[in-house]
Amino acid sequence: MGKKRSSEDVDESKTHAKKGKVSETAEFNGTVFKAMLKEPTKAMKGLDTFITTAKKLPCPDLYDVVEGYIKISMECSEIFKLLEGDKQTESEMMLIFQSLEMILLNFCLNEIQIFFSMVSQGADTAREVFSHFHFTKGLSALAKRKDKMGRPDVRMAYTQFALSFLVSGDNVTIGQLLEMKDFLPDILSSGLKEDRISTVNLILSTLQTKVVQRQAISKTQKVRFFTPSLLAQIASLYRWNGIVDASTDDGKMAENAEEAGKMVVRKLVHNFLLNLCCSRKHGISFYDPSFGTAGRAGNIVLLQFVVGLKQATEDDLVSDLMVNILRVSPDILPRFFKETQYSFIPRLKSAWTDNITLLKKIYESQPEVSKAFQTREVVPLPRLLSMVLVTSLPPVCNKAFFTQGINFANVVVQHTTLSLMSFLLKRAQRNMELCLDRSVWLASDLYTPATMQDFTQQYREALGKVLPDMTSIVSKWQSLTKKEKGGNEGKKEGDVKEDATKVEQPGRCPESPEVIVLKALILQVMCLYQKVVPHLVSQSKFDFSKLLKGIVSEKGMREEVHPVLQHQILQLALDLPASKFSWFRVQTSSGEKSVFFLLLKMFVSSNNNSHLKMSTRKLVVKVLKDSGVFEYTWSELELWLKHLDRLQTDQQDTVIHFLERVLMCLVCNPYTYTDKVASLVQEAAYLQANLSGQDGDTASIPISHIDDVLDMVDVIMEGSEGETEELGPALSDDLILQTFPFSAVVPAVLEARNKLPATYRTEKGVIYDYMATVLCDVLHCQRDPLPLSLALLQYDKELNSSEDPGPPHHSIIHLHHYYTTWLPQQAREPLVRTPPLSSRSYRYNCYYHSLVTMETAEYPVAAKQILLYIKTTVDNFSMVRRNTHLTCMSAVVLSVLSSILKHPCIEQWFLSLELSSVPPTSLNPVRLKLLCAQLSDCILGLLQSSASVLRPLNSLHLLSPYLEAVSRALLRELGETGERRETDKESRPVRAFMALHAYMEPPLLQELVSSLLLLPKETLITLREGDGEGEEDREKSPRAAELSVYGRTALQVLTETTSSSDASSSGSPVLLLSQAHLQGLATLLLSCSSPSLETFLLQALRTQPGNAKLLHTDILLQCLRGPLTAATQALGVALLQNCSAHRLCFEVWCLKPQHLETLADQTETFLPLVNSYLRTAARKDPARPKEVSLFQLNTRLPRLSGGVCRVCQGGSVTVSTRCISFLSVTPFRWQLVDPISAVLSVCPEELELWRTSVLSAALRWLSSSYGHNRDQNTAPLAQEDSILNRLTELLVVFMENLFLPRCRYRDPNFLSTLNRMLDLMYGGSEGPKDLVPLPTIHMMASSHSLFLPIMLGDEEDLSGNTQVKEALVSLLLSLVKRSPAVCSSSHFVVLLGGYGATLSTTDQNLLLLLQEYERNGISLVDFQCMLWGPAAVEHHKARRSLGVSLWQQPSSEDLLALLSPDTMINTITHFPLQRRIILQEGKELIFKDEEVKDLGSVYDPCFLLPLFSAMLQPESVIDCLKFVSSHGLGVTMVSLSSYDPKLRAAAYQVLASYHHHLEAARFREKRQLLYLLDMVKNGIRQQNLRMPFVLTTYITKVARQMLKPEEHMYVVVNRFLLSHQCLDFRRVPEFFKLFYSCDMEHKMEREWILSVLEEGLKDRQCYDLLDQQGIFQTLLGFCCSPLCDQHTQTLIVRVLHQAGRVTKAAYNLTKGHGLLTWILQLLEKRHVDQGLLSAVVELLHVLWFTNLGQKETRGEGASSSSSSSSTAKEDKPQGHSTPKVLPLPLISQFLCVATTIIRHLSKAKSTLGVHGEAGWLTLRPQALSSQDALALLHRWSTLTHNAPLLSQLQTVAEKHKVKELLGERLLDMSLRKLDEGEVERREEEKTLLDKCIPHLRNIFTHWEPVSLVCPPSSPASPPPSPDPHTPTSTPLANTTARLLTRWFLNSLVEGASTYEDKRTVHFLRWFQKTVLSHRFIVDLVLADPAVRVDLLRLYHQACEPHDLHRAVLTACSLGTTCDDQTTKGKKR
Repeated sequence: MGKKRSSEDVDESKTHAKKGKVSETAEFNGTVFKAMLKEPTKAMKGLDTFITTAKKLPCPDLYDVVEGYIKISMECSEIFKLLEGDKQTESEMMLIFQSLEMILLNFCLNEIQIFFSMVSQGADTAREVFSHFHFTKGLSALAKRKDKMGRPDVRMAYTQFALSFLVSGDNVTIGQLLEMKDFLPDILSSGLKEDRISTVNLILSTLQTKVVQRQAISKTQKVRFFTPSLLAQIASLYRWNGIVDASTDDGKMAENAEEAGKMVVRKLVHNFLLNLCCSRKHGISFYDPSFGTAGRAGNIVLLQFVVGLKQATEDDLVSDLMVNILRVSPDILPRFFKETQYSFIPRLKSAWTDNITLLKKIYESQPEVSKAFQTREVVPLPRLLSMVLVTSLPPVCNKAFFTQGINFANVVVQHTTLSLMSFLLKRAQRNMELCLDRSVWLASDLYTPATMQDFTQQYREALGKVLPDMTSIVSKWQSLTKKEKGGNEGKKEGDVKEDATKVEQPGRCPESPEVIVLKALILQVMCLYQKVVPHLVSQSKFDFSKLLKGIVSEKGMREEVHPVLQHQILQLALDLPASKFSWFRVQTSSGEKSVFFLLLKMFVSSNNNSHLKMSTRKLVVKVLKDSGVFEYTWSELELWLKHLDRLQTDQQDTVIHFLERVLMCLVCNPYTYTDKVASLVQEAAYLQANLSGQDGDTASIPISHIDDVLDMVDVIMEGSEGETEELGPALSDDLILQTFPFSAVVPAVLEARNKLPATYRTEKGVIYDYMATVLCDVLHCQRDPLPLSLALLQYDKELNSSEDPGPPHHSIIHLHHYYTTWLPQQAREPLVRTPPLSSRSYRYNCYYHSLVTMETAEYPVAAKQILLYIKTTVDNFSMVRRNTHLTCMSAVVLSVLSSILKHPCIEQWFLSLELSSVPPTSLNPVRLKLLCAQLSDCILGLLQSSASVLRPLNSLHLLSPYLEAVSRALLRELGETGERRETDKESRPVRAFMALHAYMEPPLLQELVSSLLLLPKETLITLREGDGEGEEDREKSPRAAELSVYGRTALQVLTETTSSSDASSSGSPVLLLSQAHLQGLATLLLSCSSPSLETFLLQALRTQPGNAKLLHTDILLQCLRGPLTAATQALGVALLQNCSAHRLCFEVWCLKPQHLETLADQTETFLPLVNSYLRTAARKDPARPKEVSLFQLNTRLPRLSGGVCRVCQGGSVTVSTRCISFLSVTPFRWQLVDPISAVLSVCPEELELWRTSVLSAALRWLSSSYGHNRDQNTAPLAQEDSILNRLTELLVVFMENLFLPRCRYRDPNFLSTLNRMLDLMYGGSEGPKDLVPLPTIHMMASSHSLFLPIMLGDEEDLSGNTQVKEALVSLLLSLVKRSPAVCSSSHFVVLLGGYGATLSTTDQNLLLLLQEYERNGISLVDFQCMLWGPAAVEHHKARRSLGVSLWQQPSSEDLLALLSPDTMINTITHFPLQRRIILQEGKELIFKDEEVKDLGSVYDPCFLLPLFSAMLQPESVIDCLKFVSSHGLGVTMVSLSSYDPKLRAAAYQVLASYHHHLEAARFREKRQLLYLLDMVKNGIRQQNLRMPFVLTTYITKVARQMLKPEEHMYVVVNRFLLSHQCLDFRRVPEFFKLFYSCDMEHKMEREWILSVLEEGLKDRQCYDLLDQQGIFQTLLGFCCSPLCDQHTQTLIVRVLHQAGRVTKAAYNLTKGHGLLTWILQLLEKRHVDQGLLSAVVELLHVLWFTNLGQKETRGEGASSSSSSSSTAKEDKPQGHSTPKVLPLPLISQFLCVATTIIRHLSKAKSTLGVHGEAGWLTLRPQALSSQDALALLHRWSTLTHNAPLLSQLQTVAEKHKVKELLGERLLDMSLRKLDEGEVERREEEKTLLDKCIPHLRNIFTHWEPVSLVCPPSSPASPPPSPDPHTPTSTPLANTTARLLTRWFLNSLVEGASTYEDKRTVHFLRWFQKTVLSHRFIVDLVLADPAVRVDLLRLYHQACEPHDLHRAVLTACSLGTTCDDQTTKGKKR
C-alpha cells in the first residue's frame, strides 16, 4: 500500500508540474520574459520559451510576446547583457541569436508594413519612398522568409510592399522599378510556386493591370523585365503546390480544396501568360512581316520561353499557351522546331503520337491561307515562298519523315503520317487556289497573275522535294492488299507491276475498319497529289486503272468493297489525267475485259447509289472526251449512256459488249471515222448546192472550214497534255454545229452493225433496237439532218448489198423509212422489198408518245426535234396542225426558247419579204409571198407568247434580232411613205411594232416614235368619208380629219409607255415625253378630231404638270373656240393651272369684249375655266406684265356674276356647286347666296358645303372690314349689319347640323372646336333658346355609332385616335357641367370602361366627369363596381347575363390584378407631389408635369387612395401580401410626401387600415412588414406629418426588399430594422454604413443607397436633409478618389443632377461646394467614359437653367400644375420682364466646364481621324468605287425588278468587263400567278424598299469619278486635260455618273410621293461636285433625253408649287457653272 501511495503521489506531483508549466506558458509575456532574463538561472529557459512562442505568432490565442518585450525594452539590453558575461556555450549562443532574429523579423515586418502604408498614399509618396530607399541584394533574403504554415509572414509583407509601387506609383516610378533586376524578379523567382492563392492572385493581377495593360510602359521595357527565366518561373505555377487560403465559388470543388485551388491558379497564370505573350497591343509580341525569313532576332524572348515549355504534350493549358504564342508569332516557328527537344522521328510510342498531335494543333491554329500574301510591298518570289512555307510546312516534315512513317510496320503510325500529309496538302491547296485566282491578282498592285503562276510552280516544286513519290504511296496500297490476301510482305518495289493485276480478287474476307480507313486516306492523299503536286503523279508509271478492277468485276459492283473506297477510287479517277489509266487495253491471253468495259458495267449496276451513278457517268464522259475524238460532240455521249441505262438488266450486258468493241475500235483508229464524217458533211453541202442551183463554191457549209477544223482536231489528238497554241480563228457555235453535226461514233456503230452475224437479229436484237433509238435521238438533235441521213443511207446500202440473204432487222427498216423524209427525192433508195411503212405513224410514235412519257431533262432534245420538224415543214411548204402543251421548269423553258429563237430558220424568215432578204428557195413568187406572210405572222405570235415568258427570266436579249428586224422594217416603210398608200390598213411591220414595242429598249423605242411623229402631217391624219375632199375644206374644218394608222400607232405607244405606273407594273419601258413629242401631238390635235389624243394630253398634264409649258397657247385657244367637251374643259383647266403663259393668254382672250359676252352667255360652259384661273391667278408670276393685272379682269366680272345668278336660278345643281369657289373670291356677290341656296335645297350634302363656304367668306369679309375701317363713322355699317345677321343664321344652322352622322366624328380638331364653341355660345347655362339644346347634343354625342369604339377601345385598337377620345371626353365634361340633367347611372359602364386610372388628360377628364356625376347625386356606391377599363365592361356583361342572384362582387384580388407592376413602379418613382385630391376653385383642373414625359404611365393617386380605402375596410377581406407585391403599399407610402394635406391624410388612413389587416394576416413576411410599419409609426412626431420624399422612397424600397429574401440587401436591411425601434426622419438611414461598406458585396450596397438618393431627391426638403447630414461633401470627396470606379462616379453625378433641379441645391452646390471646379477636376482624365460624360453634360445643363431661375419652385403652397404657373408667366407683359443674369465669374466657370466637355467630345469624334493620321488603322478608309456603286445599283434593280436598268447594267458590265456584275443575271423562276399572300408580301417588300431609297441616295453621294490614273486614249473617253490639276475620269466612271444621275433623278421625281427640299438640295450639291466639274460627263449625261426630262420635272416640282427661290437660284448657278465649264472647254 505504501508503494502504491507513493506512486500516486508521484503522479499527482507530475500533474501539478504540468499544470504549472501550462499556466506559466499561458502567462508568458514581455514582463515575465524580461524578469527571467535578469535571473541567470531562468535566462536560457526564458529565451527558449520566447523563441518557441515567437515561432507560433501571429496567433489569435497567443499573446505577442515579441511586441510586448520591445515595448518595455526598446534596446533589448537584457539580451545583450547575456553576451557580456562569461563564455557561453554554443547552444546558449544559438538561443541568444535566435531570439534577436525573432525580434528583428518582427521589426522588419512592422517596418515593411509602414513602408507599404506610406507607398499606398499616392504617387508622390511612392516616388519619395523609392528615391530614399536603398535596394540592396540583402533585401532579396526577405522574399525567402516564408511561413510554412501559411500565416502572414515577411515574404507576404515584402511582396505587398513591392507591389504597392506598381499600384500607387506613377509611370516614371514604375519604369525605374522594372529596370531593377534584384527587386521584383527576386520575389517571382523565390518560392512563387509554393505561395498562397491570395499571394499568387495579388501578384498576377497587379502585374496584369499595372504593367502589362499599362499604356505608358513601352513594349521594350516589358521585354527587358519579362525575361525567359522569369516567364519560366511564372509558368511553374501550372504545377502550383502552395497553400489554399481562399474559397472557390464552385460548390463541387469545395470537397477537394487542394484540387480546386490548383485549378484556380492554373487559370490565373494561363490568362496572364496569354495576355502577356499573345497580345500585340499590351504584350511582348512583335510582328515580323518577314515571318522570320529576314534574319532578324525577332521574338527571342518568346522563342526561349516556348522552347523551355516541356509539358506541352502532357498539359492541355500549356499546350494551348504554346499554340497561341506560335500562332501570334509565326516567325519563331522554324527556330522552335530546330531548338525544341520534342522528337518527331516516327516510332511506335505514345510520346511520338502526342508530339504529332501537338504539331497539328500548332499548324491548325495558323490561318489556312498564308498572311504572306497580304504584304504591302513586293517581295521576291523565293523569299515569298519561304514565308508561305513557314505556316504551311513544318521543318521537321521532310522526305525521310514521310517515308519512314509510311513504311513503318504499324497501322497507327501509318495512319498518323498519312493524316498529317493530307492535312498539309489541303493547306497547300488553299494557298494555291488563291495564287491561281486571277480576279484577286488583277485587282492587286503588287503581283500579276503570271507572276503568281510562276510562284505556284515554285511552290509545287518545293513541296515535291519534301513529299514521297507516288510509287511509295501505291506500294503502301499494294502492301495493305497483300496483307489481307496473306501474301508476302517483303516484295521489292520492282514487283509492283507484276502483282498489281492481282490487287483485288473476289472471294476475299471483309477488310477491317482500320485498313478501310487507311486505304481511304491513301486514296485521298493521291487525289491531293494531283491537285497540289501533279508532276509527282505524272512521273509515276503505275497503271491506276487497276484500282478500278478492285471495285468492279464483269458481273458488276463488288459488294464486299466498302462504299467509301468506291467513291474515293472514282474521285481519284476523275481527278487524275486519262493517260494514267489503260482504259481500252485487253489481255487476250487471259480473256480479261478492258477497264472501260468494267466502267460501263459499273455504270449500269450502280442504280442503287445515285452519287455513285453520277460519278460513274462523269467518268465515262471524261474518258471518252479526253481521247480527243469527242472534243466538240461530247454531249452526244449522254444520249448513248441514257439509252443504255434504260435497257433492262438482262439486255445491258449484250449492248455493253457491243458498245465497248465499237468505242475501242474508234479510239484506237479515230482518223478513219472522223474523215468519214467530214466526207459526209461535204457531200451534203454539195448536194444542197446542186439542189438550190448554186455552185460548189457558194455552198452553205464552207469546205475550207472543215479542213481547218479537222487539222485542229489532229493537233489536239496528237499533241501532249500541255497547252497548245491557237491555230486560226476561234470556233463559233454555228461553225462547230456545221462542221461536227454528229460524232464519229455514228459511222463506227453503223459499220460494226453491218458486220454483225445474222444470228444477232434474233438472238441479240436488242443491239439493233438500241442503235435505232439512239440514232433517232441523234437525228432529232441535228440542225441540218441531211449529213446524218446520208450516212444512214450509205451504211444501209452497204447492208443491203451484203451477202446476207435475210431481211434486215425491223428497227433498221423503221429507221430507214423515218430518216428518208429528210433526203431529196432523187437520193432516196429502197432498202428491201418489204411492205411500205408509214413514216407519218413512225414520226407520230417518235414524237407524240415520247412527249407523253418524257422526263423533264429530255425536253431540250424534244425541242430540237420540233425545230427539225419545223424546218422540214418549211421546206415542204406544209403546216403543223398539232399543238403541244409543255409545262416545265424555268430553266428548261429558257433552254427551249433559246434553241427556238436562235434557230437560223426563224431569224431568216421573219419579215424577210418586208426587208427584201428572202432566203434562197425554188418557190414561185406567189407561193413565196404566201409563205413569207404566213411564217412572219406565226413567228410574230410565237414572239408575243415567248416575250411574256422571257421577261420574268430577264432574257429579253433573245428577242433582240427580231426587235431590230421590226425597227428596220418599220423605218424602211416610213421612208417609203412618199408613195401614199390607198388604204389605211396596218402593215405587218406596224402590227409587229404594236405587239412588241413593250419589250424594246427605250432608245430604240424613242427613235421609232420620233420617226412616226416626224412624218408629214398629211401622213399622220386622214379625212373622214364625205367630209370634204380638197385642201381648202380641210383647212376650214380641221375637226373633219382623224388620225391615220401611223398617228394611232404613235398615240397608242405613247399612251402605253408614258404611264409610269402601268409601265412599271407590266415591266414595259417608260418612254419620256420630249418637247418634240408634245409639239407633234399638239399639231395633230389642232389638225384633227381625236378624243383619245385629248385624253392622252390630259393624262400627260396630270402626271407631269410641267408639260403645260411645252405646249403652245394655240391648244388653249382651240379649247376656248371649239365646242367645250368634258375633255377639252379638263385640258384647259390643266393648262391654266400649270403655266403662266396660258393664264396670260386667257387673260388677253377675256379682255376682248366679244369674248366677255361669250363668257356671260355661256357661264355654265366656261365656269370651270374661270374657276381654275381665279384659284391660280393669285400666285406670284415674274412672267406677268405689269400692265395686265387681276384687277382689270375683276372689273369685268359683274356681268359674269349676273350670268352666274341666272344660271343658279335656272335650277342646275351641278353648276351651282361649281359656283361655290367662283363666288368665294372678292368682290363677294351676296345677292347670289339666296338663289344658290334655293337651288341646292334638294341636295343636302351640296347645300352644307355651300353654307360652309358662305360662312367662311362672311367671316373673312367682316375681318377685312373691321381691319380697314377702324373709324365707325366711315365704315359700311349697313352692309356689316346685313352680314352679321346672315352670319347668325348660318351659325344656328351650322350648330343644328353639326352632329349628323356624316360629320367628322373621328376628327379631334372638330370636337375640340365644338367644345370651345360651347364655351363661347352657351356660356355657363343652357344657352339661347334658338340654339340646339345641350341634352340633344349630349344625346347625339353618346348615341353615335363610333361612341363606344372610341371610348372602350384600347390604345392598339384606337391606332392614333387617342386625341379623339380626349376631345370627346372633354366635350362630355363640358356638356355635363352645363346640363347636369343628362347624368345617368347607366353611363358608368362606359365611363369606367374607358377609364385607365392614370394621369393622362383623358383619364383626368374622366375622373372629373365621374366626380360631376357624384355632385349631381349619381354615386358609384349604388353602381357597386370599382373595376375600371376592359374589366369593368366584362364584369358588366357577366352581371347582366347571370342576374342579380348569381352575380358576385369583384374581390380585392381582382382589383389589385388590374394594377400594372411597371406602371406602379413608375408611379412611385415619378409620384405627382403637386397633385391635389380635392381641386381648388379657380385653379387648373388638369394636372401637368413637364418632368414626366408620359403621364399615361403614372397612376392617379386621387383614384388609387380612395380605391385602397374602400378595399381596406374592416369588414373586407384582403390579401396583405398581394397588396405589397402589387406595390400598393409603396404608392401609399410615397403619398405621405405629397404637398396636399388632404392627400396625405388619405394615405395615413389607408396605412392605418392596412396595419389593422396586417396584424390578422398570416404569411411569411408578415413580421418584417409589421415591424417596418411600426418603425415608421414610431418615428412620426406630429399629426399629418409630411415626410421627405427620399425617406418614403427608402421605405418603399425596403418594403419591396422584404419579398426578396434571396438577395443580399434583404439581410442588410433586416439587420438595420432589427437594431432600431423608430425611423429618424432627419437622416437618411444607414447611408454612411452602406456607402462605406466593407462587405464583399459593397458595390451592391453602395449602388442601392445611391439609387435611393437618385430616386428620392425631389425638392428642397430632401436637399436640406442630405445637406445637413453632409452627404454631398461625402459624395464629392469619394467621387474623385482612386477607390471610386466609373460606374459609381456616374451614379454620383446622377444624384447631383437630381439635386440640380432644386433651386437652393443648385445655388449652394455651385457657390458653396464648388461643384463646377469639382466637375473640372473630374474631367481632368485623358479619357472619360461616355456614360459619365453624358451624365456630366446633363448636370451642367440643369445647373445652368436652374441658376437662371427657369425652373419653378414647388412647395406646400405651390400651384397644382406647371401649366398654371406658366400661364401666369405668360400673362405678364413680355416687354417689362427682366431676365435673370448670372455673375460673370460664375459664367466663366460654366464656360470652362463647357470647353472641357467640348474638348472631350471632339476627341471622341476625331478618334478615327487621329488614328488614321498616325497610321494605326488596319483597314484604310476607301471611297466608293465605280464597281461597288454599279454592284449596289445592280442589287437594287434586282430587288425592285427594274428590267430596263438591269439590261443597261448588263451592257455596261460586258463593255467594261466589270467582274462584280458579270454572271450576275438573276432569273425569276416564278412563272405562276401570284396568290394573295404573295401579293401582300410583294407590297410589304415595296414599302420596305421605299424606306431604303433615302439611305441609298446618301450612299451614292459618296461616289466621285475622280481618278489618279490617266484616262485611256479611246474614242469613248474624254480627251486628256493639259492642266495637271484638272481631275480626270475613266470611261467606266463616266458611265457610272450617267447611270447614277439618272437613278437619282428618277427616285426624286417618280419615287417620292411628296416633294422635300432637303433631298433636292443634297442631290444638287452632289450633282455640282460630281457631274458639273467634268465637262465630258456633263456632255454624256445631257445626251440622255431621260435625264433632261427628269431635270425639267425636278425643276417644276422644286420651283413652281413651293415658290422656292433658293432652289431657283441654285439651279441657275448650276446652269451658269455648266455654261462656264463648256465655255472653258471650247476655249481650250
